[in-house]
Amino acid sequence: MGVPQIWELLRPHLQDKRVPLKKFVSDFKVSHGRFPQIAIDGHTWLFECGFIVNQETPGKYASYGTIGKAVLNFVYRLKELLALNITFILVFDGCMKPSFKKSFGSLLSCPEDDYWITWNSHMESHQRHGRCQRITLDYEGLNFMKIVRRLLDSMRISYVEACGEGEAQCAWLQRNGYVDYVLTNDSDSLVFGANKVLRNYSKFTDDLGAAGNSPLAKRQGTSKDLFVTVVDLEQLDRSTNDRYNWWSLLFFSVLLGADYNQGVKGMGKVKAAKLAQLRNPDFAQKFRDIFANLGHRPQLSTYQNFQRELTKYCKDYSIKLFNRKYRVLLDELSLEGWPSLNAIMYYFHPILIPQMNFQVFDKCNVNISGSGGYKNIDFSDLQTYLGDFRLPAVTNFGKWFTETILDSFVLRHLLSQDRSLEDYIQIVDSKTFDISGKWPLPCWKIKYKPYILFFQFNGDDYDRFPYTMWIPQGLIPQDHILITKWKRAPKSKTPTPRKPKLSPQKNTLDNFLKKHASPIKGFSPGKKSDDQGALEPVKKRLFINSDDSSNESEDDSLVVLDEVTIKDHSTSPWKKRRQK
Repeated sequence: MGVPQIWELLRPHLQDKRVPLKKFVSDFKVSHGRFPQIAIDGHTWLFECGFIVNQETPGKYASYGTIGKAVLNFVYRLKELLALNITFILVFDGCMKPSFKKSFGSLLSCPEDDYWITWNSHMESHQRHGRCQRITLDYEGLNFMKIVRRLLDSMRISYVEACGEGEAQCAWLQRNGYVDYVLTNDSDSLVFGANKVLRNYSKFTDDLGAAGNSPLAKRQGTSKDLFVTVVDLEQLDRSTNDRYNWWSLLFFSVLLGADYNQGVKGMGKVKAAKLAQLRNPDFAQKFRDIFANLGHRPQLSTYQNFQRELTKYCKDYSIKLFNRKYRVLLDELSLEGWPSLNAIMYYFHPILIPQMNFQVFDKCNVNISGSGGYKNIDFSDLQTYLGDFRLPAVTNFGKWFTETILDSFVLRHLLSQDRSLEDYIQIVDSKTFDISGKWPLPCWKIKYKPYILFFQFNGDDYDRFPYTMWIPQGLIPQDHILITKWKRAPKSKTPTPRKPKLSPQKNTLDNFLKKHASPIKGFSPGKKSDDQGALEPVKKRLFINSDDSSNESEDDSLVVLDEVTIKDHSTSPWKKRRQK
């Protein structure tokens, strides 16, 4: 969960940062020359897909009756990222999280040096055994996590099981340049040092999460496209007068209260933000200087002096800071409730993997951009495994599975420049989509036939291109062989006219015009009618052409023509006497 107030603090600066995922990836590819790399907070995905019922208690997971829906959601998300050729790494929580997390009362029973004991034993365990001292992971024994691991392994998708907090490991990957963004809804990723985050991965055009349980979410319409909100702290720091960096947000969280502490009494969101963004004096930097060096154990006396200094400043400058005189109130509260040294050290130096196994970024894994590892997937085994869940809303499982797999990797197959590429994929059209009336996105329309032989196809599938997909143009190089071929191919200047639809209702006039010359559709004199029972055709046209040389009159109005008189034998003798 983190600190929801962080998002409230940033929201005014994120009004125009919502963007369709496809456009985000396309723009990134154009500007950087490569596809984006993303670390995903696995806990957020497990909750939003429906594996976890209660986000605060992972033990409350979906039952067997609803696990199929969660699996379907999970596969859909994987497909969307794979289809865009994004590099992504799922990171799941480990076992080395603070024992007092969200249970602040247990802090009283923690030894004063609990953090350092845990840190040292953790490092020693990795040096000796290459793993955490407690091999039981946070989700170990939970049925849904076994399913998730089995599914990822079957799809050859690599993932990371962190030692401690998954958000902290994601932040470390982003901060050290291994990924470009962290995909999460948890503000703790910012507290742990990430400065680029993709938030609220959902189909809402507004900045709302996939859970969508709030009253606002229920009133909002959804799009068929996925969206993300791009949070770039470095960009915000440059473009605003406010201060948004790692240390100011961490200090803000400590004052307000987060996962490891309840917060300082008397500090609401507004006061905490004022103090965290101060530059003179810079309390956020002073707070950092006390705890930033892991090799230099902070002294309790130094920490207490800092608390007194900040309290005194608030008393002396309360009107300047908060536009109110809080001196009496601050005397009574004395800003009590500061977190312990143990808690702060977990904020500054979370338990991470000491020696990261970077084989998770190897191109044999299909979640790495440009990987051809999908060719080695055992599709028959994967199909059987997914079929056992009886996925809801999937009426034709075989068709769904085929299209899911083919859509996931068609862009990679297209970019591979395989010699036989033109036999399987072709570009047939170009169009700019106006997503939700706000985001233009030029795309190529591709048609393709099955390019992975993982099940028996009908013979017709090899003679035609039954599958269609629109791919953003920014994802394919302009000199690609298929684009070159499409540009050279002759194009029809005018679209093929549609056949006129027949009127569902017929009347006397319709029948008359069908048997005689029509003022709308030209009458062909040489065409003989097959209807022998039709009336004799009129001897003049209904309308006079403007270029007819025989027409000396300039009047273009309707001309009354000779009529064919039909004797009416149905008139009764009584009516005939009346007419006389």
